[in-house]
Amino acid sequence: MNYLIYFDESNKIDQFNKQYSYYGDYGELDTSLAVIVEKIRKIFKSSGSKSELHFTEYTKDRHIKKYFQALHTAINENMRINILIVNNQDALASAAKIGLSTQELRNLFYIKIPERLFYGLT
Repeated sequence: MNYLIYFDESNKIDQFNKQYSYYGDYGELDTSLAVIVEKIRKIFKSSGSKSELHFTEYTKDRHIKKYFQALHTAINENMRINILIVNNQDALASAAKIGLSTQELRNLFYIKIPERLFYGLT
């Protein structure tokens, strides 16, 4: 039995113009995720698109159907998902109190946050 976990983040802690950082992961048995991946591939094929789904890069309404179909497909599957939202201002203030630089905090986040999210999935 193989279990796959995917992790991603948005609005890194050192992007000082962002109020929140978002960290998330999802996971499931490899056989279950293979079915989801195939469904998403069919959506891409029918839309004639090969680009990845990056909502921050979404600028053209001609792609909206692909985005909604892919999102609908993923949401309606039996997958485990964990999301952690960090208030960047609070995190940076806490780091300053204990003498951590922004880079040290970011490095710590890249160790501890995925670890916590992965444990939650498994």
